[in-house]
Amino acid sequence: NGSNQQLPQWLPSNPGEQLCNLVGRWRILQRVASHRWTTDDLVTAYVAASTFVSSRRSNNSSTNNNEGEKATIRYLDLGTGNASVLQMATWYLLSSLQNADCQLEAVGVEARSEAVGLARRSLSFNLGAVEHKGRVYTGGLDSSSTDAVPMDNDVRIVQGDFRDLVSLSSTNSNGGSSSSSNVEEGKDDDSWTMESVASKRYDLITGTPPYFRVDFTSSNQSAGNKKATAEASSSSNNDEVITSAIIQQGGMPTSMQSAPARCEFRGGIEAYCLTASAMLSPRGQFVVCENWLNNDRVWKGAEEAGLAIEYVLPVMGKVGRGNLFAVYVMKKKSKEHGSKIYDEVQESKVRP
Repeated sequence: NGSNQQLPQWLPSNPGEQLCNLVGRWRILQRVASHRWTTDDLVTAYVAASTFVSSRRSNNSSTNNNEGEKATIRYLDLGTGNASVLQMATWYLLSSLQNADCQLEAVGVEARSEAVGLARRSLSFNLGAVEHKGRVYTGGLDSSSTDAVPMDNDVRIVQGDFRDLVSLSSTNSNGGSSSSSNVEEGKDDDSWTMESVASKRYDLITGTPPYFRVDFTSSNQSAGNKKATAEASSSSNNDEVITSAIIQQGGMPTSMQSAPARCEFRGGIEAYCLTASAMLSPRGQFVVCENWLNNDRVWKGAEEAGLAIEYVLPVMGKVGRGNLFAVYVMKKKSKEHGSKIYDEVQESKVRP
């Protein structure tokens, strides 16, 4: 029509891109034959958001508000990828905590630039102003109540290796300033950096680590060659040069974007536990998903990171088969803390 109006960021404009259903009216941009959201993402997001909301309501708790100010709920998703877990959990929090005297500050940290771009564009649809056939949709609420008051929110994607948050956080104290503005189409995320992410402590942290262990051979500028597994790869080291990587579980995906999501090229469950432990608020909750074959590694990684596993939800992919994966709910360990597994979850079956 000759108009110079810029196309919306969320519009699928590159080969293979699809704007797919996610949850409620929310959508997610993903690519055909590439990394896409799956059942374990859905279960992780639901367990994380529902247990957090339930705990908050039962404790009638506020987080870090001063008198006369709204409490700020801070949520961090490690290795967010296309931000499926971040967005599903955010949708649940925004829908469940309407009219609550609080605001949400959520951030996903992701190293891969393509995934960062897709995630930011998805957010521009879900939390931006989207016009369609003369109506403007914000995507923020799916409530039929006319009395619902949307919770102020600031949801961002920051590019970086989440393992760096451990060293960055060591020089920062708890807390930090927060914002309550909505993510809008075209909004620049440069105001949020890895340093600003590391300066805060979070009430809720999620992660869906890659499932397949990778053994690395690396050379260090200050030492000789050495061999390390993903279990030891809990931090990014710029002095190391990887000379080989052998996948010990599964095979190399054909899609370049799927490989880092499935194979532990940037650390496994141990790195997620260490980072979560460093970034959690004292009463914060860490919810993580892991391949059931790595169950022993989860318990060991949690113990070494100073985390206590409160709840385990094993999931069967098919009736009659063994557990496929599990979702773990953890908190920082305390003297009064005890771990427990509810017997009833052993019968849980979730089909893809």
